[in-house]
Amino acid sequence: MLHDAYDLSFYEFDDEKDSKEYGVLLCDVVHGRPPMKPTYMGIGWYWYYHGVRYGAETLHLPTTHGWDSRFVQGYPYITAIRTTPEEAKEREPIFREKIKPFLENFDGVWDPLKAELLKMYKEAKDARGLKEWDDIKKLSNADLLSFFLDFAYIINRKEGEIHFIMLMASFYIVGLLQEMWRTIFEEEPSIDPNFHKLMSGFENQDMKMGRMMWELGRKAVELNLDDIFRNTEDDVLIDKLNTSEAGRTWNSLYHEFLLEHGWRSDRAHSYDSPVWLEKPSMGLSRIKLLMHAPLFKFDVERVRVIKDREETEKEVLARVPEVQRPAFSLLVKAAQKSGYWSEDHGYFCDCHVGAMGRWILQEFGRRFAQAGSIDDAEDVYFLHPNEIRKAAIPLGRINLRPYVERRKKVWEENMKIEPIPFFGDISQAQDILRSDPTLLVSTQVPVVRKELKADLYGAACAPGSFQGTARVIMSVDKISELKPGEILVAPGTSTAWMVVFGIIKGLVTDGGGALSHPVIMAREFGIPCVSGTVEATQKIKTGDKIWVDGNRGVVYIMDK
Repeated sequence: MLHDAYDLSFYEFDDEKDSKEYGVLLCDVVHGRPPMKPTYMGIGWYWYYHGVRYGAETLHLPTTHGWDSRFVQGYPYITAIRTTPEEAKEREPIFREKIKPFLENFDGVWDPLKAELLKMYKEAKDARGLKEWDDIKKLSNADLLSFFLDFAYIINRKEGEIHFIMLMASFYIVGLLQEMWRTIFEEEPSIDPNFHKLMSGFENQDMKMGRMMWELGRKAVELNLDDIFRNTEDDVLIDKLNTSEAGRTWNSLYHEFLLEHGWRSDRAHSYDSPVWLEKPSMGLSRIKLLMHAPLFKFDVERVRVIKDREETEKEVLARVPEVQRPAFSLLVKAAQKSGYWSEDHGYFCDCHVGAMGRWILQEFGRRFAQAGSIDDAEDVYFLHPNEIRKAAIPLGRINLRPYVERRKKVWEENMKIEPIPFFGDISQAQDILRSDPTLLVSTQVPVVRKELKADLYGAACAPGSFQGTARVIMSVDKISELKPGEILVAPGTSTAWMVVFGIIKGLVTDGGGALSHPVIMAREFGIPCVSGTVEATQKIKTGDKIWVDGNRGVVYIMDK
């Protein structure tokens, strides 16, 4: 039986065949929670799955042809399309040649590609005379449709291919290092503090964004605006600042920041979440969290983190058999760049292309609702690209409600459902993750060691240990509830959560593996983290005293 996925072919789950063919399909709670809406699945997710396979096949990854994906009750389930032993043998020598540029000069590959992405985004706007958020309202229906078609079929394809050629290469390199680590040290690298120390001390674009927000906050303090920031709600703060010369100066700086860096929302993998440039108050809560710190925490920790990395590298290399040392050292150098790339690409890939989609679709939603094609502008996110094309020119002559109503009802029901963690044989999960380590960006399996008698076991961790008070926060729009020094407990983190790393003392997440945002950012900020626990937000309550042991990848609830 095929399970429908909002009328989108490719994603239907075949409950008689898929589990049998693939072994196990794991729920992608990192990207797919809450459930995606059909428009994003039909454009952004469509090209990401093209990119995954494009990357794997272009590089001739020996053990995988890329991912396959199905949707069940609105949630994505992923697995590897594993190669046969014969295919792996044939692909291995080609892969060794293809991966060389990434091993020998990672930045030499990535820097031109991210410049190409920024150039593409800029040209798409400049060609249409667009700069400010509201400029898109000036486009004719034909020009808006042209922009949409370029976005859906050219910009997304280019972004998806660049995104995943980099992801498949960099994460596969980490997977090769992890396999070598297990063989030499007989330790699971994702929960080995030495592995994470080796990967630390590299500044990425996410941290640069955090520093810019901290600098904006310090500028507000310098302009004696901190009382206004402290005592004014985010939604009216910009208007309040406009009543003084100092406030107008700060608003001008903030607007310039948003024009260049405000192409981001709280959820990258959707088009229905507002973008900072569209709703400037969204960035203010982050700036408020950072503005009273005299120094940016990453800059404070960086010297120590780099020193730890250099000392650990010497100790670890000394334990590697001499014959394996050159290969091990080469993989370490390339894998270190993978962590840096993982948080760099969010800015250059996910955030920009997602915000551009929001820009175009929100305008179509406004026009469709005004013309009577749909009831509400937000209903546009339940349409497929061809349905948008159908109504883009005739507008009110086309009734889009029959497409919207059924999918919207199903999506609302899916929102009430707790996703099933997997379909198939879970005992095959580790084999599948090792065959395609790029899956670790989206899935995880906790490493359970019953002898530790912990309350939660992580799939990955960042070194360090801290006992303190937990604060459970389920969505990024609630991060202003965090108090400095607390332990954040969350479903996961992404680039939208970046500022919390400037004030927390520990982190526990439901989702996330060794290559996930919470682990990478926590280790760079020197914060103990246990990630991929699956059920932290269910077991831990705000106010609980907990012990985050990032050195062993476990969490204890101390006052249960």
